Amino acid sequence: MSSQTGDRRPVLCWHNVIPMLLVPALGALFFTFQRMEGTSVEPPAGPAAPPRYTLAIADLTRYDTSGEPTLTAQAQRIDYFDDASGRAFDLQVDLLSLVGGGPWHLSAPAATLPAHQRKFLLEGPVNANGRWPDTGEPVKVRTERLWVDPDARAIQTDATVTVDSATRTGTGVGMRADWAGRTLDLLHDVTINYDTTD
Repeated sequence: MSSQTGDRRPVLCWHNVIPMLLVPALGALFFTFQRMEGTSVEPPAGPAAPPRYTLAIADLTRYDTSGEPTLTAQAQRIDYFDDASGRAFDLQVDLLSLVGGGPWHLSAPAATLPAHQRKFLLEGPVNANGRWPDTGEPVKVRTERLWVDPDARAIQTDATVTVDSATRTGTGVGMRADWAGRTLDLLHDVTINYDTTD
């Protein structure tokens, strides 16, 4: 008796393959959803806190330790916040000088009033009208930001500055000036052009 063994190979059918492919895909999807459950989504930042109170068309005078006024200012609006800081808008500031030369007149569209400080930052474009210390000639100074410090009786910036007057114009980076009109110093990268015509 003889027996004949046939060649039997497994037949690969799609109805067998599809479940085998679905199992890893479902596992990966389940793992992804589990990870998403532990993820926190940050809500978008809300608007800044509103001011505690607002002054409209405000007049401000700062005094020194002896009670003498050091500056006067007018603002169209000043917003004061819970942390005691403030924002002022459309400012006109006059720096009062004890010794000739001044005052400086400053104007800016906005200012930051830091909490618990007497100095404040004008934000530009800032225009400052004063005088050259050596000749007394009127000079216009322009910059993007300018600190006003009543205690030091100084104005200063680390920003680019342009100066313009009848006999000289120039630029620099950084400036410091006192309120009495005795100093006006451009600090770095200074270029001054003199008009020598008679």
